[in-house]
Amino acid sequence: MVAWKSNADTIPLHTVLIVSDQPESVAVLDTLFNQRNCIVLSESNVSDALQSARLVGPSLMLIDMQLSKSERAALLIGLRTASRGPILMLISANTVDEIMEANQAGADECLVKPVNSAVLVIKAMAWLGHGQRSERTSAIMGVTL
Repeated sequence: MVAWKSNADTIPLHTVLIVSDQPESVAVLDTLFNQRNCIVLSESNVSDALQSARLVGPSLMLIDMQLSKSERAALLIGLRTASRGPILMLISANTVDEIMEANQAGADECLVKPVNSAVLVIKAMAWLGHGQRSERTSAIMGVTL
């Protein structure tokens, strides 16, 4: 199921797909990305996430789910096929093997949890602005908590 909200007075810069099984985390990230004029989609399971990615082609995808190795690989490959946007993955374990597997399957960056939500949004906005730095992009990267 795709659900999104945006401030109708502004033109959204990017669409962010959050794939997470943690509603509290999604609520915080939703607020932070909306403050930066992004449309935020959130999905709590793999099949809905893949469907949303195929339908919308998000500018950025953020994954924060407990997944088996095979589920993680399938999700990353599916998201990479559906969109050319960067994929950021939050992982619990700080093992080189897990990070390498995620990168090989399609993740652009892996961040070890716990991650400060403001830092996460700044990294995400940097990925979104990669190659197109401008005053407007720099301005939306300011953190207001």
